[in-house]
Amino acid sequence: MPQADDKRFRRDGTRFRVYAQSPVLASVRRSETVWLSPPAGSVGPGPSDPRMRVVDPALPKPPYAFPELPPYRGPVHPPVEPGPGGHFDHLAEGTREFRAAHMYAVLRRVLDIWEGYHGGPIPWHFREYSECLELVPWLEWDNAHSGFGFIETGIEVSESGVFQHYAENFDVLAHELGHSILYSVVGTPTREQLTAEYLAFHESMSDVMALLAVLHFDSVVDRLLDGCRGNLYTLNELNRIAEQSESEEIRIASNDLRLSDVADAWSALPQSCDEHRLGQPLTGAVFDILVDVFLDGVERWGLVPTWLTEASRQAPDASVDFALVQREFDSAYERSPQAFKQALLYARDYLGRCLAVAWQQLDPVILGFGELYTAMLVADEALTGGQNRDALQECFEWREIAVRPIHGGERPAPGEAPTLEHVELARRTPYIERVLQPGRQRWRL
Repeated sequence: MPQADDKRFRRDGTRFRVYAQSPVLASVRRSETVWLSPPAGSVGPGPSDPRMRVVDPALPKPPYAFPELPPYRGPVHPPVEPGPGGHFDHLAEGTREFRAAHMYAVLRRVLDIWEGYHGGPIPWHFREYSECLELVPWLEWDNAHSGFGFIETGIEVSESGVFQHYAENFDVLAHELGHSILYSVVGTPTREQLTAEYLAFHESMSDVMALLAVLHFDSVVDRLLDGCRGNLYTLNELNRIAEQSESEEIRIASNDLRLSDVADAWSALPQSCDEHRLGQPLTGAVFDILVDVFLDGVERWGLVPTWLTEASRQAPDASVDFALVQREFDSAYERSPQAFKQALLYARDYLGRCLAVAWQQLDPVILGFGELYTAMLVADEALTGGQNRDALQECFEWREIAVRPIHGGERPAPGEAPTLEHVELARRTPYIERVLQPGRQRWRL
């Protein structure tokens, strides 16, 4: 979210304690205070507010599956009550009450972040059925999922024997809310219109939403930069999505997969595809954009020389002395750690806003990776005047993702560089007309 929103929530919002990442990790010692947008005193027992509420069943409950949908009508544990001043930061870690409040707080925080990038409220895709998202923090089930009016979490025992509640895993919760947000902003095709690329897009963008959301913890940003010293392409906790232990994670954002590498994951029958694997080249492309905007920033601000940012972008098998690259990053970071941090926060907020603008241009019926690429070119033009156009082109096309018109029309010829003429129809949509109209101030972080 824009940093001004965060300052306002710290002044007027409701306090909770949450884990920045899975508490099974040694680096996550204690929960941290977060401030949510609902004013202090406005969050009710549960916790609950007009947008979401926790329901903690007192008896074993199977996961929701159509036609069984919320609201849950069985017996429940007593709703968690607010503490002094209407805040919820008094709850003891490890208790059932803390777990319920943690689930609510993470999901409300992630919604605040993405509504900030979106530029206003994001109504639920099920709003004609209910205005409130039901949160179920405990199921005897080794998974988590979101659906029509609900998010539910179970428990997991990793391959190394580590036990964890998904209701206490920030990445997992943020990913599941990502699906709900995308259903609202992008829309949903019918069963007959569903494609493998739509499913893969959902998985990829939900991972990216979780990744950008966790960068709203100062502790995560500081620990990340202290560990890699600005060399973000090293394996670190930012690009390890949904960590389950010190050595296990569900997916890696900083991957080197191209579309041709995951061809086996695609299927003309969407239900038969491996949407998580198929989406990894798209996740990698968007992660590369985050790193590129960050590196452009530290170079533009004179923190590192051009040769160093170029060397850090090289593939591991290139003829580059990576030990030297790391030593140079170490020295540069030691001189200006706060400047590096501001460059990363700028890249975070740029990418969040660019994606939020791009998603509003997409049609779920013809949605593919190339349509997102095109929409991001248009969004970058609106937000920065095309400042990151070259980075977008390089990151997507290295992944073998080609620009495609958002609303139909002719594609550029093979080898032809994409131009905004290819997305003229997208410019005519109401949102783009608004942000691109002459004389309008471009968005600033």
